[in-house]
Amino acid sequence: MSPFRARLVTRALLLAALSSVFSPTGAQAQIKASELQSIAQTVDGTTVRVTYSRPRMRGRYPIFGTKKVQWGEVWTPGANWATLLEVNKDLTIAGTKVPKGKYGVWMIVDRSASWTMLLDPKWKQYHTDHPKPNDTQIRVAVRADSNAVREEVLTWSFPSITVRGGTLAMHWANMRVTTDFAVEPSISELLPEAEARPYLGTFELTNGKTGKVDAKMIVTYARGGLKAQFDPKDDYLQTFALMRTGPHVFTVGLYESAEVYAGGEIYEVLKPDMMFTFKVVGGVLTLECRGEDDELYFTGKKLP
Repeated sequence: MSPFRARLVTRALLLAALSSVFSPTGAQAQIKASELQSIAQTVDGTTVRVTYSRPRMRGRYPIFGTKKVQWGEVWTPGANWATLLEVNKDLTIAGTKVPKGKYGVWMIVDRSASWTMLLDPKWKQYHTDHPKPNDTQIRVAVRADSNAVREEVLTWSFPSITVRGGTLAMHWANMRVTTDFAVEPSISELLPEAEARPYLGTFELTNGKTGKVDAKMIVTYARGGLKAQFDPKDDYLQTFALMRTGPHVFTVGLYESAEVYAGGEIYEVLKPDMMFTFKVVGGVLTLECRGEDDELYFTGKKLP
């Protein structure tokens, strides 16, 4: 195992053990035909939460295109109160800007695969009080698949996520409706070439534990940002992005396919687990790489 990966795995296991606590609840039991559920997904500090009641088919099939949910109907994908969408930061859904806040979720049900989701700032409405489309609502295009595997209980989920966003899905009966969302990144792998130029080159690295020179780091500029790799090669990091978090401070972005990073997608950012600080000492650019607990991994100096 890569020494960098071993440190990160050990720290993750420790944090998981410390966070394993039980929180008793005093909520009274109450059986409902459509039980309440709340699910949330956080991506780069942006949290998307869906709170809804879950109707069951209970032998009522088909659901869509019948008196239960008619074509052309403005329908909330849930039961009791309208399904609630909450976002703590601005984001985009299917390319449409959605400011942070609370929204009632309604859908215009269509025979085709192209549906419209209405996000209504008047979020506290009963499910039978179908609102008419109006200018206060945000209209979002969603994809509907009427040939999905039959689902007894209406279910919202986040079937896929990336470091930049994910997919939000609603599934009930034979209908699965999906749409993609994107968050505002807190840091980016992009850096103007003029600002990246001072960091380009080869750095001789000194091990923070042994004090011995045992590796090099080669920093290049490609695809609009700084890319780096170690020599000898590190199997875990391979080719990675140096992502600026502050003046002369960078963290590591790992690519989904490191061997072809130029066309790859970053899947994890190692902040604060691996932080680089650059500074000029005696006319030479130097660096320090430290972990979250300020452990010194290595130092380096740029070679002529």
